[in-house]
Amino acid sequence: MTIVNERRTHDTSCPRIPRGTWLPALIITLGVVGSASGQSLPLVNPSFETPRIPTGFPASTVVDGWQKAPPPPAGFGISSEQWDQMAGTFPNPPAGQPRHLTNADGTQVAFLFAVPGVSLSQQTPFPFVAGNSYQAQIGLRGGGALTPGTQFQLSLYYDNGPLNRVRVASTAVSATDALTTSSTLQTYSVSLDPATADQPWIGRNLGVELMALSPNGGQGIAYWELDRVQLTSIPEPRTATLAWTGALVLGLGWAAARRRIR
Repeated sequence: MTIVNERRTHDTSCPRIPRGTWLPALIITLGVVGSASGQSLPLVNPSFETPRIPTGFPASTVVDGWQKAPPPPAGFGISSEQWDQMAGTFPNPPAGQPRHLTNADGTQVAFLFAVPGVSLSQQTPFPFVAGNSYQAQIGLRGGGALTPGTQFQLSLYYDNGPLNRVRVASTAVSATDALTTSSTLQTYSVSLDPATADQPWIGRNLGVELMALSPNGGQGIAYWELDRVQLTSIPEPRTATLAWTGALVLGLGWAAARRRIR
């Protein structure tokens, strides 16, 4: 039996990326493509770490970067001082202690009493852009005597003048036994599909609202624990495709230039 040694040849008409240059080119391409797929929009104090709660205090009613809803009319039986105390921050207990959150960012988390309308909101400097979609995420857990079925709402909004908030997308979260007993924050999100330029929110500054939606179903102090708020803008598919194509050309061009230099 005769063994034939077959020599493989390369087609020199098709330029090859030299050894050692394809990896940087790929990194450049993937980096640009990744940025085109979704852009993080920074929020002020997204994990409620400021101001620092004074040593020895169980909580603080001051939350940097976030606004509280105005108190209800006097007929509701809640004073302005009581209303202000229904939202704030408290320390995340150290590991090994009851109610410690294993996946909270930093050492503080926010709280909202389960009273309808109690909220924290933040209007960003970023306008809604036609063709872009948006998503907000939050880490959430139920605390105190929170009962199953009590609801929390995460919204994207814009302000159409004083005391005229317009919510353009909302997600309602209903408390469960698992949500109140878990040692981790559960992630929930709200999304807004791409809109055309004639929608009233296009060009308005985007806002994120965290709100207690319904009253607690039982007796006792009940509240929501919040942390890790994130906001993302995702460009329209056509824009992302163009960015991907441009990134690929850039990466291959860079590799070809390196080959010529060598």
